[in-house]
Amino acid sequence: MRAAVLEQFGHPLQMREVPIPHPAAGQVLIQITASGVCFTDLKVGERLAASLPLIPGHEPVGVVAEVGDGVSSVQPGQRVCVHAGSSCGHCAACRAQHDEACLQNRAGFAGMGRDGGYAEYMVAPADHVIALPEGLDFAEAAPLVCAGLTTFAAFRNAGLRNGQRAAVVGIGGLGHLAISIGVALGGQIYAVTSSPGKAADAAARGAVFTGSAEAVADQLGQDGGAHVMLNTVDNPEPMSQLLPALATQARIVLAAGSGRALPIAPDQLIGQQLRVMGTFFGSKVDLRDLLQLAVAHGIRPQIERYRLDDVNTVHRRLRDNRIRYRAVLEF
Repeated sequence: MRAAVLEQFGHPLQMREVPIPHPAAGQVLIQITASGVCFTDLKVGERLAASLPLIPGHEPVGVVAEVGDGVSSVQPGQRVCVHAGSSCGHCAACRAQHDEACLQNRAGFAGMGRDGGYAEYMVAPADHVIALPEGLDFAEAAPLVCAGLTTFAAFRNAGLRNGQRAAVVGIGGLGHLAISIGVALGGQIYAVTSSPGKAADAAARGAVFTGSAEAVADQLGQDGGAHVMLNTVDNPEPMSQLLPALATQARIVLAAGSGRALPIAPDQLIGQQLRVMGTFFGSKVDLRDLLQLAVAHGIRPQIERYRLDDVNTVHRRLRDNRIRYRAVLEF
């Protein structure tokens, strides 16, 4: 099979012919039809991969080609997506259906700790293979597996309720889907961006107001404050500008961030009774629920479509911030 292989950190991926993997007991072999490209894939290529060589890609969708012994949850020919995590099924996090917090998760993460979806076939644990609902195009479904899941889980963990106001910081790969998802959950979404050209996209997805952090803060101040602030960018400065516009007991959710300290003083936390939380990926239950929400509300990412052979071009465009908003490799 054809695969894009990371053989050296900091170097382009190499197109190789490699053997089709065989599913062991409890595993599923999937013929990949589309695989999303995420900024995390660039970090995998820099130093994040657990070992080399590695086939990256943690947003794979496709068709079940073969099932291993003991697998009855999916059948050959079924349309599926892969929840990229790996879970033990026994720890406290797994028992609470928060398998994304399982300590085994990142070590066995597809495209990071084991081979992922930049290939014509891949194997995955059967309990992390999720049926893809009818009505979802393969390529449009792929970014939901990561970018959509991350923002859906963020709003769910923050307890966003119908009618509440939420500020989404950044209209990019995560943020543009967060707008649609937040609206579908009943939120009133205020979108923060430094790019005036993205305002129309935000409005089309249901944002009630879009502008700079300062402009959004002013508007939220008039409207009663944000109950949730979801940050999807590395720069903490917009969060700092939005803090005065948060409602009492607002939830600040970090889906992205750099190594810089948060711009929140203790007296702000105390005075406004703010909650600060991080979010990572999402659980298998979250993914199933998101896919149903996407079908019910027509949530789709804005994508650029490429072939597998174009993967290094896609990585260059992503690194140069030229992708709007997600890139997908089609097979």
